[in-house]
Amino acid sequence: MQITEDMKMVDVVQHDIQLLAVIQRFEIPLGFKERSVAEVCEANDVNTAFFLQIANSFHDKSFLNWEKFKAFPVEWIITYLRNAHRCYLDYRIPQIEKQIESFEKQVDKDEQNVKLLLGFFRKYIKEFNTHIEQEEANVFPYILELNELVKTKSQNGKTKGKKTSIKEYHEEHNSIEESLFDLKNILLKYLPPPVNNCLYNNLIFDIFRLERDLLDHAEIEENVLYPLVNEMEQTIMSNSKGE
Repeated sequence: MQITEDMKMVDVVQHDIQLLAVIQRFEIPLGFKERSVAEVCEANDVNTAFFLQIANSFHDKSFLNWEKFKAFPVEWIITYLRNAHRCYLDYRIPQIEKQIESFEKQVDKDEQNVKLLLGFFRKYIKEFNTHIEQEEANVFPYILELNELVKTKSQNGKTKGKKTSIKEYHEEHNSIEESLFDLKNILLKYLPPPVNNCLYNNLIFDIFRLERDLLDHAEIEENVLYPLVNEMEQTIMSNSKGE
């Protein structure tokens, strides 16, 4: 099903609850009433066409086409990705860490599997934070600077960043999803039986949801943002050669 501007926003969420994450990253509050997607977007100063492009790409991978995003400012994509970063760092990951820590109170103090699990997840958090910091401090500023060069039709392909090719950043794009897959295996295979099975199941569900969310996030970065940036780099190079 393709999401359209005439659909009620509440129906969109009921059809795919995962789209709540997309809505949140556009900073659209709940309380849609009977308003359509277009009406909700307009009320919150969100470009409807851009919202639909992101929402449909998130909902159906076959809809994802980086060339369709060329109609929108690259700044919008970066703002969306930055909002996702804040959600991960400020809420999603801390919530999962608290759930894991709760198991320390439910099992024997000598149980090593829980300690190993916590250690593994804290290592994951450190790697994830490094990944986010690298994007925020280097990748996004590089892209925005490159975008300004394209806008002004500058012939100077050099930027202030340490690197001058998105390919170099792309090669450093850590496979953080693999760590989450390993964490799920540890939970399912080795974690001792919990006292409260509901808490355990909630943890598993939250990790699965986070994994899917991160995969969708990576899709936008690798299959939309990076191709767009690569095209900008090629434009800069062509302008430079034309001199």
